[in-house]
Amino acid sequence: MKCAQCARVGLRNNEKRKEKSRVAARCRRTKEMQLFADLTAALPARREEVEQLDKASIMRLAISYLRVREVVEILPGVISTEKTPKSVSELSSELSYMKALDGFVLVLSQQGDIVYCSENITEHLGVSQVKIY
Repeated sequence: MKCAQCARVGLRNNEKRKEKSRVAARCRRTKEMQLFADLTAALPARREEVEQLDKASIMRLAISYLRVREVVEILPGVISTEKTPKSVSELSSELSYMKALDGFVLVLSQQGDIVYCSENITEHLGVSQVKIY
């Protein structure tokens, strides 16, 4: 049987471990929130569209953005025009003429993943550009 003093010491050590664990978990969550905030700020989308997204959606958009960058890097070798897009924003502006037509632009990877869709997809499918990725 334990003496009363040993039980109190054990109880205090247990409380210290619990508090240390809570502090470590709080620190991890804070770092994670900051990373996701930075990632959200780096996405090339309107702030109001990405502000309220969950972590999985932010990751999906970031992956889609990286895929678009990969496609854009491949485009100069595939498309033989005088001026080839050099960035995602330039690609978007190059494809913006589609807004004048009755349609939208959807770029797929060789695996069939959506890597880009124009903003006016909402008008035709009723699904926002952010959610289509």
